[in-house]
Amino acid sequence: MWFRHLLLLLYILFAVVECLPNSQNELTVMTFNTWQSGKNVENGLFKIAKHISYVYPDIVALQEIENEAVIGQLIKMLGRRWSGVANNYSYPDTGILTRHSIINNSIATAARSVGAKILLPMHNRTVHIYSLHLDYRSYGPYAANNKLVSYATQIMAGERNIDGDGRFENMREFILDDDFRKALKRSDEEPLLVCGDFNAPSHLDWTQETKSQHGGWVFEWPATKMLQGEAAMEDSFRKLHPNPLLKTGNTWSTVEKTTSAGWGWTIPEPQDRIDFIFYKSPLLEPINSYTYQGRDVVWPKPYHWHNDYPSDHFAVVTKFTISRDVNK
Repeated sequence: MWFRHLLLLLYILFAVVECLPNSQNELTVMTFNTWQSGKNVENGLFKIAKHISYVYPDIVALQEIENEAVIGQLIKMLGRRWSGVANNYSYPDTGILTRHSIINNSIATAARSVGAKILLPMHNRTVHIYSLHLDYRSYGPYAANNKLVSYATQIMAGERNIDGDGRFENMREFILDDDFRKALKRSDEEPLLVCGDFNAPSHLDWTQETKSQHGGWVFEWPATKMLQGEAAMEDSFRKLHPNPLLKTGNTWSTVEKTTSAGWGWTIPEPQDRIDFIFYKSPLLEPINSYTYQGRDVVWPKPYHWHNDYPSDHFAVVTKFTISRDVNK
C-alpha cells in the first residue's frame, strides 16, 4: 500500500511540474466516468487517482461513484489540497473533485446530478459545475445500427423510455431544476459548467455528412439539443472541433470494441461521443479540448483487467481561459 501511495505522489509531483507554466487565467476541467469506481481493473481506484493527478485539472466531474466512501478514498490518495462531494443517495453515481475550495451550502442535487460552486482564488471568481449521468437503458446507437429499425420514432422511443425515466426526461427535469435555473441566470458573472456521461450522442455529430458512420441515420439527439437550445450552453469539444468528420471525439469506448453477447467478440460495438463538457458564460473561452485514455495501450475486453487506464469511457478534458474579476 505504501508503495502505491509513493508512486501516486510521484505522479502528482510530475503533474505539478508540467502545469507550472500554465497561465493563471486558465481553468482545466475533466469529466471522467470511473467504470464502477475502478472495480473492473486491477487496483482501479488507485489508477483513477493516478490519472486525475496526471491530467491535474482544476475540477473533475465523476460518474459511477459506487458508494459514499469513494470520494474520501480518492481525496486521501490525491492529497490534502483536494476536496470533493458526491450525491447523497445510497448509490451516489455523480461526484465532483477539485483542488480548490467548494463553497459551503452550495451543493445541490438535480436530476441524476450533483452541483457545487468552486472558489478559484487565483481568478477571484467562483464557477458553478454540475456532474451529470443520464439513464443508460435503451442505448440509441444500438437501435440506429439495427437494420430492422426503419423510423426515427423508434430511436426516439429509447430516449423517452416509456418503461421509466429516459434521457429526454432526465434532461428536461435537469433543465427545469430551480437551482440550475438560478445558475443559468448568474452565468454572466459566475461561469456555469455541465459535464458528464449522457449515454447518448450529440445532435451536432449525427448529420447528413456523417450518416455513413451512424447506420445511415441523421438524428437530433434530444439531450444535447435541449441543453444547447433551451439553456444556451455550448459543447466545448465541438466548439473547438466543429467538423465531426475530421474529429469524431468518440468517448465510447476504450474497451467495448465488440459485443460479447454470444458472437465470440466478432460483432462491432458502435463507437460514439457520449461524454461532454458544456459551458455557459462570456467569461469562459475554450482553448483546448481532447479525449484522454492515458499513455499506455488500453486493451479491449476481455483483456482489460490489467489495463493502466481504469475506465470503459475516454475522459474529456477542456482547458478554458477565464476572465479575472479585477473588482474583488
